[in-house]
Amino acid sequence: MMPNLDRAGWLICIVLCIVILPEIVLAQGSGHRVTNTEVIISGRNQWKNWVYPTNTLNISSTGEVSAKLIKKETNAVFDIVEYLRYNPPQKLESKNSEDIVLQDAISGGSNVNDVVNVLDGNMSTYWQPSNADPDRDLASQWYFIVDLGRIVFADKLVLKFVEEGLGDPFSLFEVLISDGQEPAKLKGSGVPLFSTVLRTLSKNTTQRVFEIDLSKRNTVVNAAPVRFVQIIVTNTEGNTARELTFEEYESLDDAVRGATQYYKRQPEGGLLAVEKDLYELLDEDRKGGVKYFRKEMPRLAELEVWNQGDELNSGILARGGTVETNVSQPLAFSKFFDGKYETFNRIFYGKPAAEPIPDSEVKFDLGAFYWIDSYRISFNGGRMFDSYKLEFSDGTLAPDGSLQWQTKADVTTDRGFISNTGSGGQIHDGMNFEPVKARFARLQWTMQLTPGARTADVSELQFYGEGHQPQISMVSDLIRLGGSRNLLSIEWDADTPPGTNVNIQTRTGNELGEILHYYNSSGIEVTESAYGKLLSIFKGEIIGEQVAGSDWSDWSEVYVDPAGSVINSPSPREFLMVRATLESNRPDQTPILRSIRMRFSSPVAQSVIGEISPFRVNELAKESEFSLFIKPDFARNDKGFDELLLVAPSNMRLDLSGIFGGTRSDLEDPDHDLSELEEIQVFSTDSDSLHIRFAQISPNSTVEGLRLDFKTSLFLTGAVLKASLRNSSDADGGTWQRVDPGNAVGSVEGNTTTLVSATQNSQLLTDITVSPEVFSPNGDDINDVTEFSFNIVRVGDNSPVSANVYSMDGKLIRSISEDRELSSGRYTMIWDGRHESGQLASPGNYIVQMKVDTDIEGAKIDEASVTRLVSVAY
Repeated sequence: MMPNLDRAGWLICIVLCIVILPEIVLAQGSGHRVTNTEVIISGRNQWKNWVYPTNTLNISSTGEVSAKLIKKETNAVFDIVEYLRYNPPQKLESKNSEDIVLQDAISGGSNVNDVVNVLDGNMSTYWQPSNADPDRDLASQWYFIVDLGRIVFADKLVLKFVEEGLGDPFSLFEVLISDGQEPAKLKGSGVPLFSTVLRTLSKNTTQRVFEIDLSKRNTVVNAAPVRFVQIIVTNTEGNTARELTFEEYESLDDAVRGATQYYKRQPEGGLLAVEKDLYELLDEDRKGGVKYFRKEMPRLAELEVWNQGDELNSGILARGGTVETNVSQPLAFSKFFDGKYETFNRIFYGKPAAEPIPDSEVKFDLGAFYWIDSYRISFNGGRMFDSYKLEFSDGTLAPDGSLQWQTKADVTTDRGFISNTGSGGQIHDGMNFEPVKARFARLQWTMQLTPGARTADVSELQFYGEGHQPQISMVSDLIRLGGSRNLLSIEWDADTPPGTNVNIQTRTGNELGEILHYYNSSGIEVTESAYGKLLSIFKGEIIGEQVAGSDWSDWSEVYVDPAGSVINSPSPREFLMVRATLESNRPDQTPILRSIRMRFSSPVAQSVIGEISPFRVNELAKESEFSLFIKPDFARNDKGFDELLLVAPSNMRLDLSGIFGGTRSDLEDPDHDLSELEEIQVFSTDSDSLHIRFAQISPNSTVEGLRLDFKTSLFLTGAVLKASLRNSSDADGGTWQRVDPGNAVGSVEGNTTTLVSATQNSQLLTDITVSPEVFSPNGDDINDVTEFSFNIVRVGDNSPVSANVYSMDGKLIRSISEDRELSSGRYTMIWDGRHESGQLASPGNYIVQMKVDTDIEGAKIDEASVTRLVSVAY
């Protein structure tokens, strides 16, 4: 009986049942190797210690990682174990998932252990039944049953016997299939109801391949639903399988020598079989001869079950996926994909007092991305929806924050399905469609107001596709760097065919947390509450797993250069994790990842905090004075630093005003005059950078903090300035260590190295001048050209910037443009008074339009262009 739970209670129960303990791939061991200066990840053993959704990656013996290839028209016997582990039948529920083997799928009467040989794809192995007991019915001895681990829609069965000379086909036999339904009078017995799909009626000695067409057993899905396959041998030739010559007989091993039959010649000319003793007493003219036989060697090499392909919904929980619904009635979600037709969810979609709800649904997070191009759905007992929809999503969000969906099936079920029912009134439906990249699926129906209750008994919902999985992420185990380390660069070796990519990210931290894993006495992981209810004799180990703590960073931006990218996760840190995502927008292609390598060094200080004051800018494009405060935190053996690098966005110019040092209390006192650092050397750099060397600052220095004063102009609503320190006395010239934004000085506001605009100005072009407004391009070097000067602000991309000169009638005379990596900044464009053709402009007035070609819709921007008047005179 169901417990009396309200809707909220049921929803909590449902979520817990679905999300607890997903069977993610997490092996024991190390997924990396740490040296004095590097972290190296390569090789099959290391990759297998990463965490990723189960059965989504291929890891070769040479350590190449690629996305799994989902296939069509597959032989269902090859992945029986995979599906048994997803949804183990009752007899296997006490087993650990990894302990389930192919033998668990087999039952039978004779030589059962060898039945696995017909499921291995190898024609040189086989099942041969043991010698039969003559006092028992042969069919009760020579048979076996294979559980495919789930329902498959099979269009063909194939039996292959060993080749001529290696054994015999079965003399007479039957092939039966079952969808798992039990006979009506044997409900609960666990005995499936089988139907015969092949029965041989004449003895066979030569045919060695039998193909059984199942495509016409259901004309909607063109296949037969199959969970079990049974083979029954109904006749044997025993010791008289094949007559031989005496020489052939003598050459046989004793194990395969069959009968020797003696014959007496009858007076009327016939032959009568007699015993050997009597035969030897006969006169020579009465002896009818001796026949020699080989024993029958009934050997089935292969059983093939060709079906729709790799089914994707069955592994949803093992991959860490989830299922949810918006209906109030409780649903057992696992029944949608447990591979058992006898289990189903009875969904009410019509009630006398119902309020119509057009979007009742069950939503599936498959736990991984796939290319999906078809589905199959089965209803139990002939009860189905009047109509339903099936939709898919790749996770893209709509403007309201919900998932965007693509409808791939919109079905009105008035198509005469009853004629296509299976055992027990099963109804099977399905559809093929253009492939869609999806991680999410939802089944929708409408709750209707009806005179009586209307129900749909949904038994199975299956998804199929083809191609390499389009997106798979894998995460490293916890990487211990052996102390606080300055992370430098990351590189990786990968093949990325057109349409594919490998995205690498990192995260770092200094703190660790712990998650406890609870196991019963059989070694199966259970929840903490379930563990607490076990008797002490059934309790196993409690194992702690160290995980990222509260101070860990988010995942970094994707690194761009596989030959070497600067690691941008916070550093120095003690611990590190790496995430690799394999992406492909082509089903026929997958990237291949071989190795990842990260470089690190000892830090100049355990941590370095910096902040800029003021960080708010009141006016864009106006030069202002700023101070960068830097506070290092040294350990006793830290090597210290003697160089500072400050880098701004490329559209900003940095001018040094001075660099000063003092104690921490000196920096906190805004009225204290700091001393200028000694031995200052300024290196030549691009205008957006400052590179300064000074006397070394180390754990024993009197200088405990720095202040760098500089001038710059902000052209965007925000700009991140990046500061780094290094020790130039290192053998390699030193490696840069980032300055992390934070509270370096308590007396200033900000805790950031990002400048932000406080202006409310809605213009993109400011500080506009035309000089001179009247010019004479006559070649006398006096006012021969005019300059159009202006600032572009608040544009954060590389939108084109131009100054276009028009005649008073609107004809374009000259277009002057400048392309930059970042559009914002100061521009000066020169017009020499000539047309595009090189012809001098006629005297008169002209209009110049200065503009940035960017999208301003919805941005509350007044204009993206301005116009001024310019005159040509001779």
